[in-house]
Amino acid sequence: MTEETREISILKRNLRLIKRLVFGKENPPLFLRIIAIASIGWSIVITIAMLGLLFLISFTPDVAVLDDLDMLDHRFYISYIGLHLISIIAVILMWRKKVIGFYSYTLVGVLIPFWNSFFLPVFELNYFLLGVSGLFIALFGLNWRVFNSQKKAA
Repeated sequence: MTEETREISILKRNLRLIKRLVFGKENPPLFLRIIAIASIGWSIVITIAMLGLLFLISFTPDVAVLDDLDMLDHRFYISYIGLHLISIIAVILMWRKKVIGFYSYTLVGVLIPFWNSFFLPVFELNYFLLGVSGLFIALFGLNWRVFNSQKKAA
């Protein structure tokens, strides 16, 4: 075994350990895994986009294209990133079959479409985000029996 192969096997072992610590021993049903991965992916994409916008607004304030984005405060971007990080944690809890994850995800999913309204003087509802949030909440709700069976077994 060469030094490079040994390093790769150590890395693989450590990644497996981290995966097991985060996601637990048991895998949930296939449907729950698919929507959990899709939801985590969606939240990661939104988080990266918000970090990029926050970076652009912070370090290039004189660009005319960014004037429309400047009406939102830095607190909006930071709190929106925080909401999506809470969403990722809630999905991980649902992966581990904890019902508190579903409740947390639902709360965050209801807040996200209205989040602009807390930072703008005019009420604004994002129908696209409302549809996406509603869809994910409904799909996770279809797995309610998975969360309930875990609750009764404990």
